[in-house]
Amino acid sequence: MHILTATSAHAEQIATLHAVSWASTYGSVLSADYLREVAPAERQTLWQQRFANPKANQRVLVAENDGHVAGFACCYVAEHPAWGHYLDNLHVAATHQGQGLGQGLLCSAARLCEQASPGLGMYLLVNQANSRAQRFYLSLGAQNEQASVWHAPDGSVVPTFVFRWPSAAALAALALP
Repeated sequence: MHILTATSAHAEQIATLHAVSWASTYGSVLSADYLREVAPAERQTLWQQRFANPKANQRVLVAENDGHVAGFACCYVAEHPAWGHYLDNLHVAATHQGQGLGQGLLCSAARLCEQASPGLGMYLLVNQANSRAQRFYLSLGAQNEQASVWHAPDGSVVPTFVFRWPSAAALAALALP
């Protein structure tokens, strides 16, 4: 498995994994019709746009094996003046979970952000219903900073938490050997 910078050639696989991950994880917070009927095409459009017109601070990584995307991370360098770098997406295929891939992608994203804009923290929103993700981030040193909400694309208002690492450099140092 190799972690590398994603290109537009990865867009379709990233979008598919994104939609599948949402369907398996967010069934209790997003509508079933949205997840089944809308999200797959919507994620395809989103990722085509992200690669066609990336924000200057956007970084996307994939974990790839023989041309197959097993996971991805998307972050935005120095996105917030107080919180630092923003981890917008981290998804790993169910068949590859529990193998350190999520940690590898997260730490690699933190390293990219630290290289681009040193000395900042890193943060993300975690759905309050996603206790598995919360345990994962807490085990890697994140702190639950505050409650928030996600205005989801299906129109739902989903309770979230802002999880943060005070130092992206310290998070990057947790990379598996």
